[in-house]
Amino acid sequence: MTDFSTRPQSREDLIASMTENLAPVRRVKPIEGVLLIAAATAIATIGSIAIHEFWWGLLHGEASGYFLITHGLLLIVGLASAAGIIASAQPRVGSRGNAPAWSFAMLSIVPAAAIISLISAGGSGARSGFNDPAAWLCTQASLTAALVVAAASILWLRRGAPVSIERSAWLTGLAAGSLGTLAYGITCPVDSLSHVGLWHFAPVVIAAVIGRFAVPPLIRW
Repeated sequence: MTDFSTRPQSREDLIASMTENLAPVRRVKPIEGVLLIAAATAIATIGSIAIHEFWWGLLHGEASGYFLITHGLLLIVGLASAAGIIASAQPRVGSRGNAPAWSFAMLSIVPAAAIISLISAGGSGARSGFNDPAAWLCTQASLTAALVVAAASILWLRRGAPVSIERSAWLTGLAAGSLGTLAYGITCPVDSLSHVGLWHFAPVVIAAVIGRFAVPPLIRW
């Protein structure tokens, strides 16, 4: 006959063995994520200015409407994505907001307009727009600044408990790409629609794709 009297004790031993090495963990606070990502963005901005110098024409009214609209949308994408990252570190039930996706959709209008304008121009105008000599510098410098923001975002996610790893990875790339491009963008004096529409948008897409594949192993439990 089986002796059931030992089963409760075995269950207690199992629970005790599972919990004996556990230690209380300090709850992450959203304000800490805000400060961390804001500080990283500030560092990226200061570093970009130190290397490339601030474009003073931005303060003297020389920037085109295309430049201001593009960078305003970059700020919106960056803030929406950063807010998503901060929320992702705290697991919860319920639907997630779609602000990052909608803000990115708005930003995508700018490169679409740039491509249409270049195709309409035709000939040498179109070739010069697609063969922009400043394209590589803007892309490379923006992605370099994005690394700083990405590092802060990953650090924050590692401190929390993100449930949707893939979504957090996309958001990390979007936030890093948009805020990094914004940090570098204030040093760039090229303000044409073709330039900002293509080469201040490309780093966001590149960073998002890299983030999707590079970030999950860094934040997975």
